[in-house]
Amino acid sequence: MEKIRRVYQLLIKRFVYQNDRGYTLAEALIALTVFMACAASFPLLYDAAYRIVEASKSEKNTEWEIFIVQLRNELHQSSNWHISGGKLNYGVEGSITSISQYEDKLRRQINGQGHEVMLQNVKKATFALEGGKLYIHVTFQDGEEEGTSLYPFNQASS
Repeated sequence: MEKIRRVYQLLIKRFVYQNDRGYTLAEALIALTVFMACAASFPLLYDAAYRIVEASKSEKNTEWEIFIVQLRNELHQSSNWHISGGKLNYGVEGSITSISQYEDKLRRQINGQGHEVMLQNVKKATFALEGGKLYIHVTFQDGEEEGTSLYPFNQASS
């Protein structure tokens, strides 16, 4: 049995190492087909990755616009805008509402309670009142920056 195995291994080595047939056209076509399939998939993968990145940017821009519209509507119904300790505070219907950064989010609290997330993935947010206008500047986690200014309607600002 051992002798048969050695003969078999010797025949396999001889066939593999002393094959004089060379590289056939069929093998070349198979290799070319595999290469072309791989090469054709790269543009598709690149396009998919590009679309994912663009969709995430669009989502962040939409979130920013919704944040600004919601804040603008609420501030137009409010009074006594002021900034203290990095928080934007204002009065709405007898309660004090504040917008502040909490970890990587901008949150809204009413009378110091609650945790309503208004904007996500925020690295830094600053509020400033100058000349009766409210300036908001936000830097996102990806380094992109957004800013806006809001004007008072019928309220007293300080």
